[in-house]
Amino acid sequence: MIENIKKIEIANGVRACFVKAEHFKTNIMSVHLVLPLESDMEANSLLCYMLRRRNAKYPSMTLLNKKLASLYGASLACGISKNGDSQDICFRIVSVSDRFALSGEAISKDCTELLLDVLFEPKLENGNFSQEDIELEKRLLIEKIDGEFSEKRIYAKDRLIEEMFKGKRYGIGRFGKRDEIKNVTSERLVKAWKSYLENAVIQFDFVGEIDESVVSLLKEKFSAIDRSRVAKIETEFEPVAKEMKKVDEKLAVKQGKLVMGFRAGTENEKDNFFTVRVMADMFGGGPYSKLFMNVREKMSLCYYCSARFSREKGIILVQSGIEDENEQKATDAILNELDNMKNGNFTAEDIENSKKGLTDAYLSVGDTPESIDAWIGARTLEEDIELPQDFAEGIKGVTAEDIRQAAEKVTLDTIYMLSGNGENEEEE
Repeated sequence: MIENIKKIEIANGVRACFVKAEHFKTNIMSVHLVLPLESDMEANSLLCYMLRRRNAKYPSMTLLNKKLASLYGASLACGISKNGDSQDICFRIVSVSDRFALSGEAISKDCTELLLDVLFEPKLENGNFSQEDIELEKRLLIEKIDGEFSEKRIYAKDRLIEEMFKGKRYGIGRFGKRDEIKNVTSERLVKAWKSYLENAVIQFDFVGEIDESVVSLLKEKFSAIDRSRVAKIETEFEPVAKEMKKVDEKLAVKQGKLVMGFRAGTENEKDNFFTVRVMADMFGGGPYSKLFMNVREKMSLCYYCSARFSREKGIILVQSGIEDENEQKATDAILNELDNMKNGNFTAEDIENSKKGLTDAYLSVGDTPESIDAWIGARTLEEDIELPQDFAEGIKGVTAEDIRQAAEKVTLDTIYMLSGNGENEEEE
């Protein structure tokens, strides 16, 4: 359980969050940089991976890995995600706690300094990124995107999002447009780097046994940065589907992918959250859910069938793997289960199973430093970071009528069906 999250302001739009957890053997230091989707997503993404692999102090992967090895085998990773109408760039270092240092080294401080080197000291030549490095990272990032195309479950979900939010920035993948990555220049990368430091909403997270003296390091670095133009990030919500769209696509797949996108009826991230969370979980969140027990198990229409509520955008996605010929049956069965939710056709046991599953998940957030770090990082844009146990309490208060009313507000927006074309079917 997370007892307390201490927040310290570093600069305008920059804060540090500390969770003392001395019972863990590892520390985690991470930084989230959040920018609106209207920014240069392709340059932001490419830059993320460039900074992960080299910087001015450690200009090659070999030298950077040697440094990490010297920090008792610390690891450095980066990631990119969409959070509502924003792009979240994250760098994370995991290390052993200082108390395990053989010679009393301040490992957490050294790792924080390395994290700042990654962010503030890019490898530049005459003010530009090396063209050789740029071309290498372009190839690797495009390969990463193409790898997601090979994972047809991910591909089908991304295509549903693309169609559901056609003409809107949220419909673009988290890395930006694949073909536009090829056009990223050093000039765009330098501009993106400056935007990281000057315009992004930034949060540093420290989990474990970490000396808060690292705050002085952060304040010193940002004292020279103009933070007067921090990005204002707002997410657009569309509570009700305007019309239902159907999209069909054929590729070389053995198993069909049926993905259905629903509007959850919420106006913002906090609107009716606990009720919608329980309702969506009962609908398709676990092995006790209606979609799993009925559509998958009793009717045997799907290899898998689940529903997930995306709080940050107010949508519910149902993903299923089916035989192509079962598309209509599966669609009808999924919609029938939603109708049952709307009509209150569920039991007290159904509610209790869902509440128990959700509260157990929230209460287990404090079990690992990784889950604590993920919890805090996901709330970079929130002024007040609520504790997982507060969410567990909110779940407990949801009633059967609350659930029925929440289900009534759910409207179908888009159906995407990926089926086989009968040629050169891929192994999945």
